[in-house]
Formats: sequence, C-alpha cells, structure tokens
Amino acid sequence: MKSKTDLAVECYEESEKTKLKGVKVTNNGGITTVRVLDENGEREIGKPVGTYITVEVPSFVNDTDIFDGRLKKISEILKSLLPAQCDNILVAGLGNMDITADALGPKTNSYVLATRHISSELKKEMGFENLKRVSTVRTGVLGETGIESAEIIKGIVDVIHPSCVIAVDALASSSAERLGTTVQLSDTGIFPGSGVGNHRFEISEKTLGIPVVAIGIPTVVSTGVIRGADDDSMFVTPREIDRVTEQGAKLIGMSINVCLQSDISERDLYALVG
Repeated sequence: MKSKTDLAVECYEESEKTKLKGVKVTNNGGITTVRVLDENGEREIGKPVGTYITVEVPSFVNDTDIFDGRLKKISEILKSLLPAQCDNILVAGLGNMDITADALGPKTNSYVLATRHISSELKKEMGFENLKRVSTVRTGVLGETGIESAEIIKGIVDVIHPSCVIAVDALASSSAERLGTTVQLSDTGIFPGSGVGNHRFEISEKTLGIPVVAIGIPTVVSTGVIRGADDDSMFVTPREIDRVTEQGAKLIGMSINVCLQSDISERDLYALVG
C-alpha cells in the first residue's frame, strides 16, 4: 500500500529499502539523509531533486527541556542547507491556527526572533553588529484569505528581497510512531497540503527565485495506515496534539534563532522570545 506522506525517508522505506538508482541514503545516529540525485530518483520516491534530512527526537508529549543538545544539532543541519551568503531571511509559518494539527507553522513564528526592523545604529549600541535581518509571516490558509500561501510569500519576497525563505509546516506521516518524534528539513521547498492530498501552489526556488528551506514535524497519519487498508481519505492525529505542536514549534523556532543569531546564547534567545 502506497500511503500519503511528506517524509522522504518513508517514501524510500515504501520502496522496501532496495537500492534505488538516483537516490542515496545515509544514517548516522538518528539522523537519516535522503539525497535525490536526478530525475530517476524523483520518479522512484516521488520527491524533487534535493536533500532531505530526518532527525529523530524525543517525543514532544513529554518534552520539558529543549536545552539538551537538540537546538545545536538541528541548527547546524539548518545552516548546512542555507545558502552561504544569507543575512536577510524570511520565515514563513504555513497552516491554520484554528486547527491544532495544522498550527505548527503559525506557532513557530511566535518563537522566531524578528530583527529586520532594528536599525544598524541600534544594533551597534546593543553590541550585536552581526545580527541577521529576520522577518516572519503567517500566511493563513486559502479558505480564510482567498490567497494562496505561495502568492503571499512571493509578494513579500518581491518587496523585502530576502536571501532565502525558511518555510515551516505540519507534515503527514505514514507511521504513527513518527508523529511528534521526527523533524524533517529539506532544501527543495514545499508543496503545502501534499501529504494529505490537498495540493497547493509550490513554494520553492523555482517559484520564488531564491532558495527555500522547508522544516516540518509530522502531526497526522492516514486511517488507512492504522487499519492496514488502501484508504487514505481520512487522517487522525495524537490526542496530545496540543503538546506536540506547541513544543515542536518551540524547538523549530529556537533552532532557527540559534542558527541565525550565533552571537546570542541559546538561553538569552529564549528569554527574548519565550
């Protein structure tokens, strides 16, 4: 059964972990990297050419302390995916705040330190001359705004000219065990809603003209996976989804801060946003 999933590692696993031409997979201490190398790789696992990194983390349900090394680990992975010259960043939180399982993106923005409005003079006075310019946006959903998320982001990109976009969104998984225990980062951009069969406009370098790094946490799984049936028409989420989205948003938002604002300590960054 081919189930709907946003995780590249699951697309590989559904191919029975056979050696696929155009796909390279490595695993190192709970970090799995899937590299789609060419068009053949795209056809084999249904993902665009690029790098997909899946990080196993402790369940967000029982998460009480993010200062356990995860911030450094995820921020270093994020830095490896960002362009070398990246001093003006737009963080786009995708999803619907009114639906808990889809609120990861908007909630993440609450933990991202926005700095684009801080003048050079003020940065100097504060002793943070190297503070990167960061702006955030919550795109909402088409049913609320009447505007595609990709169109909103494109409009902002054309005005503020960021070096790159970091897009954060909730993901679908084909494994209940990965709900709230996995973070995926990729340099290929994102197709909002693709994992649940609700394809929206692509948010990528192809459509925006600048690099797009996507970050997400799986929050839903199809009922077909649970029942072992060929039916992906309905999706379910853990009963602790409030905790998963809140703690997941905190981890992602703070990882973005740690990655971008290296002159400020983790705990000071958290004091500014938490």
